[in-house]
Amino acid sequence: MLLPEALPKARGNAVADDERAALLGFQIFFDARFASDNETRCATCHAPERSFADGLATPRAGVPRNAPTIFNAARNGWQFWDGRADSLWSQPLFAFESRAEMDFGRIEIAQRIAKSYRAPYESVFGALPELERFPARGRPGEASYDALSAEDRAAIDRVAANVGKALEAYMRRVATGRAGFDRWLLGEGRAISTEAVRGVDAFVAARCATCHSGPTLSDDRFHVVVLGDEGDPGHAGGQAILAASVFRADGAFADVDDLPPLDYGEPLPHAFRTPSLRNVALTAPYFHDGRFATMEDAVRGHDGVTLSAAAMADVVAFLRSLDGEYPKPPWNNWPEK
Repeated sequence: MLLPEALPKARGNAVADDERAALLGFQIFFDARFASDNETRCATCHAPERSFADGLATPRAGVPRNAPTIFNAARNGWQFWDGRADSLWSQPLFAFESRAEMDFGRIEIAQRIAKSYRAPYESVFGALPELERFPARGRPGEASYDALSAEDRAAIDRVAANVGKALEAYMRRVATGRAGFDRWLLGEGRAISTEAVRGVDAFVAARCATCHSGPTLSDDRFHVVVLGDEGDPGHAGGQAILAASVFRADGAFADVDDLPPLDYGEPLPHAFRTPSLRNVALTAPYFHDGRFATMEDAVRGHDGVTLSAAAMADVVAFLRSLDGEYPKPPWNNWPEK
């Protein structure tokens, strides 16, 4: 469970650790001009002042799932509760094009880059296509995009993918460092409280570590953990979306790397990715639909988990010991104007 000091390699993103790409992604993350309403931005649901989450059960009408923090998203193998994205760079592209979120098609993304970020984009990714001859807007399923030649669609998709890669380069810098729990694992006996030490034992005894294991305290797999959730297809729906995506980690817009292929597994109806417990005390409410307001409620909400009041208090003390060192400036706040 010890958190490694280094992040894992990025999947399919050759510029993930390029500071120029991170600075570009930093600006885009907070730029509301990448939304049709000129108000919504990535930071709307992932605000620095709210531990890069939004503190809401669900962000808005039409978005039925809780917005997770982007803290340590670079350590996840899968993105979204249903795993519809298999890389961190492809994740924001869904939010851009979602009509319930930013509602900004990939042609609009490319046009905005050309208008506002041409120089920093081209310094990292090379020349933009000649966008003057393209429509002002469009995405798959719209005639303005679908009528383009295969070559032109690929050119637009490449720009969108590169924007995602710049955003990943930024989000990799929004990773928290080691917590008191890690210092305790390394032998610093007083790094966490006596209650938290007991909480570690109670956590393991209750078999919470069956799924909440490894450095992020997540097995990065998908499970059905609550009953009565048959209305959400969960992982099965996410797999169908992923299968149709041109931005898959094994697709044409992913950069070549030496990472082993992902195991996509069998679609699991009503299953959701095990969330990391790192920084969990900062990121209420909990579960995929934000149904639980407190950590105590979230622990009780797992089928089969029964703890005494004393054990519950100890487990919560342990969970609070997982708050990691905050990201470094300038990445930990809004960009300076």
